[in-house]
Amino acid sequence: MTIVAIAAWVLTGLILFLGFNVGRAFWFYMEPVVDTVPVPASYTIAAVAGIVALFLSLFVSVGATLQAVRGSARRTSQTF
Repeated sequence: MTIVAIAAWVLTGLILFLGFNVGRAFWFYMEPVVDTVPVPASYTIAAVAGIVALFLSLFVSVGATLQAVRGSARRTSQTF
């Protein structure tokens, strides 16, 4: 279960990294035309979907970590 927890945190970090880079790319293309054209709805949808994915991944990571700690504590208590 420890490997699953580590993989979940790596995935959360990857989503954060990629989301940050996508946000920078959006800003790079939108900055020259700020206030001259409306922001496309697809940008807002993509941003909200990315934030939701990040929070879901964060919740899974915390849950996997708690399961790994709980299983580790159970095995430790049984050896004594």
